[in-house]
Parts: sequence; C-alpha cells; structure tokens
Amino acid sequence: MKRLVLVVATFLVGISFSQSVKGEEITFTYIKLPSNPVTPKPTNYLSYVTASYEAENQKLLAQYEADKALAEADYQREMAELPNKQKAADEKYEREMKAWNEKSTASKIIESKVLNENNRPVKDYVPQPYRRTVSAPALKTAYDYNSLASTYLHIDGFEKGSNNAMIYTVTLQGFESTAPRVVSEVKKEVSRVNNVSTTTDVTYYHIEFTYRHPMSFRVTNASNVEIYAASPAEFTEFKTYKGPATKTSPSTDISAMLKTMEDKILQDNLTAINHLVNDRIGFEKTDRKTEIYWVKSKNESHDDIKTAYNNALLGFKLFGTSEEQGLVKLNEAVSSWKNALLESNIDDKKARIDKDVTIALYYNLLEAYFITRNTTEADTILQTMTLMDLSNRDKKDLEKYNELYLNLKLRKAANGL
Repeated sequence: MKRLVLVVATFLVGISFSQSVKGEEITFTYIKLPSNPVTPKPTNYLSYVTASYEAENQKLLAQYEADKALAEADYQREMAELPNKQKAADEKYEREMKAWNEKSTASKIIESKVLNENNRPVKDYVPQPYRRTVSAPALKTAYDYNSLASTYLHIDGFEKGSNNAMIYTVTLQGFESTAPRVVSEVKKEVSRVNNVSTTTDVTYYHIEFTYRHPMSFRVTNASNVEIYAASPAEFTEFKTYKGPATKTSPSTDISAMLKTMEDKILQDNLTAINHLVNDRIGFEKTDRKTEIYWVKSKNESHDDIKTAYNNALLGFKLFGTSEEQGLVKLNEAVSSWKNALLESNIDDKKARIDKDVTIALYYNLLEAYFITRNTTEADTILQTMTLMDLSNRDKKDLEKYNELYLNLKLRKAANGL
C-alpha cells in the first residue's frame, strides 16, 4: 500500500533533532459482514459437492461393460463352433481330393498345360477366433465429493449441523480441454563472432491448448427456498495454456500436465465459489494487508507514538483470535494517537506533530477504526484529510479508504448495524 519515508528537521526549545516516519507492513484478520445476510439468521449449514456428469459416466460404463460382455459371448460362441467348422473343412477337402484323384492323368495334364488351370483342391482356411477389443470410455474424473465439501465449502459464522440448516451445494460440470497443438514462432537472434554481428532466423516451438472447468452453486434454506445461486461466467470461459518455448518440437503427450492442471483449477474454482458465498451471506474471516506507522527521532521525543505502534501491532494480531483482548490494545493505541494529534500543526515543519506525522497518524486511526467498524470517527478523519493539501500518492490512498469505508457502511446497513 502506501509507504512513507519522511525526514523533517525540527527544533524545540532550542534543541535540534530529526524525525522520520517509518511504516511497517502488517496483515491482520477481521470478520467481514455479509453483503446480503440471511434473515432470520440460521445457525447451521450442510455442504455438498455433486457432479452433473456422474450419470453420463455411469451410462458409458454400463455400455462399456455390455459391449465387453457381448464381445466375450461372441468369442465363446465362435470357439464352440470352431471344431465343427474345422471338421466341415476337412470333410470338404477329403471329398474334393477324392474326386481329383479319380481324374485321369490325361485330364490333369490338359487342365494344367493346355487350360493353364491348377484344379488340385485346397483346404479351406478356418480362422482362429479372437476376442474383439472394446475400448474403455473417456470418463470425466470422479472425486471423493464428501472430502471436497469438507475441505473447501464452509460458511463462516455458522456451524455444521442438520437442524434448520442451509444447504450449500456445488455442482461440477467437468474439466474440459482441447487437443494440444505445437505452435512455431520465428525469432531473429544476433550472434557476434570476431566483432562481426550476424542475424539469423531461429524457430521456437511451444505447446498450446485451452481448458476450463465450469461449476455452479446453490444455497437454500431448510425449506429449499433459494438464498443464493450462480454459475460464474469466468468458469465457462476457456483459458489458454502456453508452454515454454524450445528450439525442438515438444511432445504432445500432456496427460500428466493435464491431470495437475485439472486438480489445480478444481481447487481454485471451489475456493473462488466459497469466497462468493461467504462475501454474500457468511461472516468471512478476511486478511487485510496494510501499514502501521511510528516516528523515529534521535531524542526519543516520539516514544508515545512508538508505544502506541507496539500496542496496535499486538491489538491487530489479537483481534483475529480474541476480539476482546485485541480491542483493549487497539483502544490504548487509538487514545495515544488522538492525544498526539491534539498537537498537530500541519503548517509548521518544526512541530513535533507536523504534516507528515499527522497524515501517518490519520492512516493508523483509519485502520483501527476499520477493524472495529467505527465509521463515525473515520468519517471525521476522511473529511479532514479531504481539506488538506495532499501529495498525489496520499490522494490515491484517500480514495481507497473512502471506497473501503463506503463498502463497510453498506454492509453495516444491510446487517442493521
């Protein structure tokens, strides 16, 4: 986010000291209010993963087994018929040989020399039966659906249970990919030998294919009334995979790569769906990255701000696990920051709480007010900063805070807070 490294020369009561604002990047966890809370609020939910293609998989498997059984039956029948066919061929050959042997030598010579015919009987060939090969069907991947639901589908702020439960179901449509193709690209490369540059055309090759894994989800209440449902459009759009370029044509056997890609997109899509559901109806545990500021000075004239900074770090850390304990330390930090701002003099570069320090403390307070949902105090700061002569970076940061707090106000209103 923002980063301030500000150095200001300050003189107090004839004593010269320097001060600089230091920022520390932190990540804290807070509970985000739902944008469309379920009312009256249920206590429980159950989550499931299903696959729309399982019925087709079973149909293909059943046909595959039937085709194999038919092929085996045909083979066994032909094997049973083989002795009779061989016997019939033998008997026919014997009859024809007998008739041929009864012909006169003169007749045989005429047929062979004059008519150019060789009428000596040939035994009929009886082919050996073989089992007809039945190719296995191309099935879409089946999963341990209970395990997927248990791992990825959670509604924060609710318990898993069947009593008056919301039903949260994700339906997989199946992973799809196009046939891989080798794409060539000619690039000019320059080589230099004995101070002589030579440009040559070099052909590079890479694999390309597209893939997707469409999914939909539905959340209903205990009476099967729909609460939230969607088929995210981004899941239906094919993404393009482009492999690394090489000077030799790569293999188009991408079966191992596809399996890895299928697993990853499954996990990514389920995670994205779970975020959508929690953002709308859950009390989502959300991480926020930001910076908290303190002031470094040679004569320790800003120890109060450093102490407040330490309290704030502890407060933000505790808030995610124990809101009550975190609030104690954050309130201590807020109190120190507000007391320091009583000395704010943005027009005096020699002031202890000059413009740079003032802005830094405002940012600190905005973060503390955000995690505690104190939009009233935050509005005062946002309005005050609007009237200040800010740098372009600070103006952009202020815009982001206004958007952040607008979203928070909308969520508070939706939840009756």
